Amino acid sequence: MYSTMKTKLFSFALLMVVLIFPIGAHCEVDTEISPLENKILVTIDGGSATKKSPIAQALAKKFNLVYVETGALYRTIAHVLIQAGIMPEPKNENTIDEFLRDAKCECFLEGWKTKFSINGVCLTTKELRAEDINAKVAKYSSLFKSISDFCIKHIREVINLEEIQKFNGIVAEGRTCGTYIFPEADVKFWFIATDSARIDFRLNVEKEVDNPLERDKLDFSRTFYPVAKPECAIEVWTSSRSMEENIALASAFVEQKLDVKNHSRLQKPEVLLP
Repeated sequence: MYSTMKTKLFSFALLMVVLIFPIGAHCEVDTEISPLENKILVTIDGGSATKKSPIAQALAKKFNLVYVETGALYRTIAHVLIQAGIMPEPKNENTIDEFLRDAKCECFLEGWKTKFSINGVCLTTKELRAEDINAKVAKYSSLFKSISDFCIKHIREVINLEEIQKFNGIVAEGRTCGTYIFPEADVKFWFIATDSARIDFRLNVEKEVDNPLERDKLDFSRTFYPVAKPECAIEVWTSSRSMEENIALASAFVEQKLDVKNHSRLQKPEVLLP
């Protein structure tokens, strides 16, 4: 009970701060219509294991948003290439470029979550986190610009899905959502955490053995589409707060933007899949 009350008080305090001292402290809130017209577009970027996915999914459920895990498409491509024996090596650049030119990508909704398929291959959440994909996905994206070009193009197509009309908008999380995929987003977050917290989250929460710090070296230093803090993004140190407090903080900023965009016109939340 004490923990629940503490979280509610924290959320209320954050909301008061946001209302009194608006996002203008970072970047002024505007009423410019996003590509979703009267709906909201939220992006969450940051390094590996900074709690992007659970917080993005919490926002999706709370505000009736479509959840987009952008890394899922990169991971699906990595899986298909691994299965075809095309390894992340510079000598395979032309082969990968040709593969992507002929590849058929489809995006669709499964409940409130976006799913991607490449040539009919659609992986489960568990399959996307397979050890071989974890070990190679950053190598593919850091070596071949054509992969990022392909992913940016097809992830943006989520906006055009007819089913989006049943929701209040989109929350997309990943590495370059607010910089290159959806630079026109209404609310942008940049999540950061201490190295020790990220390693602990990866091992003990996500139950994966790859080192998030090693992956970031590739993604942050690549010559094209490098991972970086988006312009006007709200910086959140996720390791200094509990998960509930992080969700409350992010929710306060999303709620403010919904008010600015006249959320009375938005769809009422429906029963969502667990």
